[in-house]
Amino acid sequence: MSDYKQFKLTNGDEMICELVASGDEDSTADVIVRRAMKIVTTDDLEENIRYYTLKPWMSFQDDTADLVALNSVHIVGESTPSETVMLHYAAALADADKYNKVKKAGLTLQEIQEKMQELTEEEMNVFLQAKYDEIADDSAISNIIQFKPKGTVH
Repeated sequence: MSDYKQFKLTNGDEMICELVASGDEDSTADVIVRRAMKIVTTDDLEENIRYYTLKPWMSFQDDTADLVALNSVHIVGESTPSETVMLHYAAALADADKYNKVKKAGLTLQEIQEKMQELTEEEMNVFLQAKYDEIADDSAISNIIQFKPKGTVH
């Protein structure tokens, strides 16, 4: 079973992640994590309500399973996330993974948003496989232009 942690960092950020490896208590070694999601809070002062959302911690990381080294010196606090938070975390990861799958298929942002709203998970997988096949077919055709005019010496 994986070990999930919630970290509070020196810059004030909070994150939830899967802990892959960490140094001993006295070490300043990097902590290796994956599936890191930042906890973003927004306050509605008029309604006196605080909203929370989870977003990928590393921008432009196309696969949430990629490993990330976190400098342990910047970890102020650590806890085990609650079951409620873990449910939201799992849903946020599923959304990020689904978005990244569609993005890899070569669609525009608008097409991604439309497809994510209209297709079930199974239909999305069939759609993505068709897009991957299209990309594979396109890559089979060489896009290299041979440039060797007749009569050249060099």
